[in-house]
Amino acid sequence: MRTTWLRSGTSIVALALAGAAGLGATAAARQAQPDLIKVRVTPALVTILRVPNWVAASEGIYRRNGLDVEQCVPPNDVRDVKRILDVDVPMKHRCTDNAPSPFTIAGGLPTSFMSQFQSAVPPRPRTVILATVQNRTNYTLVARKDITAPEQLRGKRIGITSDFNILGFQALLFARAMGWQVGRDIQLVPNPSGFIEGLEKGEFEAYIVGEGLPAWQAQQAGYTPLLDFGQWKVPMASSSINANAEWLQNNRETARRFIKSMVDAIAVIKQDRQAAYRAMTEYYGITDPTMLEFFYTSWDFPRKPYPAVDGLKTAQVFYDGHPGVRTEALRAAAIDSFVDDSFIRELDESGYIDRLYNNK
Repeated sequence: MRTTWLRSGTSIVALALAGAAGLGATAAARQAQPDLIKVRVTPALVTILRVPNWVAASEGIYRRNGLDVEQCVPPNDVRDVKRILDVDVPMKHRCTDNAPSPFTIAGGLPTSFMSQFQSAVPPRPRTVILATVQNRTNYTLVARKDITAPEQLRGKRIGITSDFNILGFQALLFARAMGWQVGRDIQLVPNPSGFIEGLEKGEFEAYIVGEGLPAWQAQQAGYTPLLDFGQWKVPMASSSINANAEWLQNNRETARRFIKSMVDAIAVIKQDRQAAYRAMTEYYGITDPTMLEFFYTSWDFPRKPYPAVDGLKTAQVFYDGHPGVRTEALRAAAIDSFVDDSFIRELDESGYIDRLYNNK
């Protein structure tokens, strides 16, 4: 049995389970079915965006696509689930190590794109986006309770986890929409936690709130979003399946099988919320119906999760001239070289994805 190890919000792959048709003997059937590829996956961030990974495990989707997956929740998420939800992730699903991976399941914007143009970031292995499951804005802007209008944030500070990830992107989007200049009309304050504590300590007057645990925490503390970027529907390259470009050259079948698993899982989630609930209960330990519904309704996955080319193009404009960016290299970047949509396109053009939703 071959083994591929993955880490930190990462996943992969497999060989097809070949069915043995006809009246062949058991030995012939075994010969027709290749060994499963054993895979270690650690989907980080407690959010609906990682639930396809858990549904693929709990509903047998990985295995049907030739994957034998060992999947786990990383320590930081175990801690945050306990701290924010007062829920214990089952011991058997907690990660006990941290292995390298040719794949990441993370923001397409920082992982595959902006990391290539940050002047302070050492060169990284080139990655390409194979699919994007969050292709438009979906976060909120939460402010101190005495701030009731976006205009009141002029001259104030906004907390973000990073200038160059999807929270920083939406902060730039807000500044542009207001006609403000970052550094003059508004300040962006890095706060890696992404949680409410920085706001309540007075480190900034507002912050960008991601879906999942940060959004639940803000709601429970009585904060109403000042802005809901989800209503803006601006293209962005957020949660994506990113592959090491060099690895991908010799492992395309493996990547194809993993992308199919994600497409299958999305179809299940969109049509059967109980499957999503079962997965969140099994792997995160969440049983409260209000929590389950909150996470489930926080995002509507695209049926066809093509790589978010439009989101990358928007980022190329927003970050032009931004501090810490190698601007000339960013301007010269060929967006198409950062994506590989062939796996989604194959499933789409064959009619496979549409058939998953026929008569539903």
